[in-house]
Amino acid sequence: MSLLTRIGVRASAGLSRTRLGEATVVHDADGVTAEAEALARSLPADPDHVLVVADLPPVSPLEVWKAFAAALPRGRRPMRIVPGRLPREIAPHVWQWLADRTGRTVVAPYGTALHLGNTLFVHSVDQSGWVEFERDKGPVWKGKRFPRPAWDSVEFGRVRAAGFRGVGEPLTAGMWLRPDVGGDAVTTGRARLRTLPGLPGAPLVVVGARDVTDLELADIAAFCRTLPVAPRFVHYGGVALPGTALGQDLADALGVEVFCYNGIPTGPGEVLTLRQDGSLGWNTFAQAFTHRPGGGTRLAAYRPPVDGLSEVSPGVYWYAEDVVVEVVRAGLWIRPAEQIADPAGVRSTPLDPAHTLLLYEATEPARADHLREVAEGLVSRLDDETRVATRLMPSTALSGAALAGLARTGDRPAPPAEPAPAQDAGPALSQESEPTSVLTPEPTSVLTPEPTSVLTPAPVPVLTPEPTSVLTPEPVPVLTPEPAPPRETGPVPVEEPAGSGTPDDDLDETDLPWLSRLMETMSMPVPARPSEVESRDDRGNR
Repeated sequence: MSLLTRIGVRASAGLSRTRLGEATVVHDADGVTAEAEALARSLPADPDHVLVVADLPPVSPLEVWKAFAAALPRGRRPMRIVPGRLPREIAPHVWQWLADRTGRTVVAPYGTALHLGNTLFVHSVDQSGWVEFERDKGPVWKGKRFPRPAWDSVEFGRVRAAGFRGVGEPLTAGMWLRPDVGGDAVTTGRARLRTLPGLPGAPLVVVGARDVTDLELADIAAFCRTLPVAPRFVHYGGVALPGTALGQDLADALGVEVFCYNGIPTGPGEVLTLRQDGSLGWNTFAQAFTHRPGGGTRLAAYRPPVDGLSEVSPGVYWYAEDVVVEVVRAGLWIRPAEQIADPAGVRSTPLDPAHTLLLYEATEPARADHLREVAEGLVSRLDDETRVATRLMPSTALSGAALAGLARTGDRPAPPAEPAPAQDAGPALSQESEPTSVLTPEPTSVLTPEPTSVLTPAPVPVLTPEPTSVLTPEPVPVLTPEPAPPRETGPVPVEEPAGSGTPDDDLDETDLPWLSRLMETMSMPVPARPSEVESRDDRGNR
């Protein structure tokens, strides 16, 4: 590493600090470890805290932590400390000692910090998360995720019951609702779902588990009524549905419009199908739908078939002189520009996880050959991965072959989406239409919880919550990068922090105890939990 990108500042006991990306790494004389460097460079800026990576063994003697305190960046700003070595888990009384010694606010993980993408997700023990430590004050829970999305509240931070037969488990992106069972199927599902990227504006609620018993719709609805914000739903496993589709049944049960993905969201503009074996398939064109109580489905998020097409109306693109291509749940539909009716039921054809259906309108034999030629031309323009998964077929074939490929447990034919309003499909209109965001749908209504005893928390004398109502979380700013501070260009005198006032006896001279031994000597306040929701024994890290 060149001197232009790495500036070390010597500290007592052989510790140094090095600026890497948006973080300052405090490390020993051997330099920054590879895992700490990769972590530091991946972290986004924290506008409210000085971001520090502690590149030290989790169990270190007192003298090392004294040197760590002395090597910290100067100033009075609050600090966010991230353990830099695996396992990223340090006894929380270290952070209280550090806050007392430096006189600065310290935010650090209580539990194991999982590095998933550019997110640090703290989830290992009951009531784990990011905790704020201050001198002469009790610890305060500050969410489970960094960067912290606005929706990161207590409701999305704990393993808790979902109705009578389900359980809700925190994920980086939100919550996973599944049957209250164990086994390899749950372990496999957890490993797959933990890496789902989170959205700053809305949490994901992943529904169901594969290869286990079906989840009851009533349990999903009971859990959702406890949430302070409207989530976006992902259908992952089996659900016992009274109707035809998860999104519509949820809208009817909750009495509000719901947003449901047409697959597994894995990144911006990417919603992949879920195959029978649990692997991910092709990137859908129709990526999400909203469903209204009593019926009514609207395409809410989608991607264009190919670049350079003019959009006539949401999800409908001008393709040839008299032909448009429409994004539908199962793939794409080539049809005459003037045709709005759907005699073959193309819009209601369910998704095939294995294949993209490219359907051309064939109810009028005189025009079917021309529309097939147009569809064949479109196939050649699709990206490679989509083209391999594409099956070209006439709309009149939907009675059997297209439906035979359904492979996901719990899938049923979906109700037809509302067609786009009839309008002249000429090029002039497409010039005026505004581009529709692919994965930024219109806001859906917040779920209004019904009165229920689940929402009445019982005080538990463990961890102090933030000063905010459970159902009215305080606004949490979305973290945006701030200008990096000036690079240190020379040795900085290291001295004991001013105003420490904390005797060394507050920390044992021996190795700091591991987290598993912490609870014998320290009580960690966490937010009060709902009494009925968590009345059963803690389920641990499900």
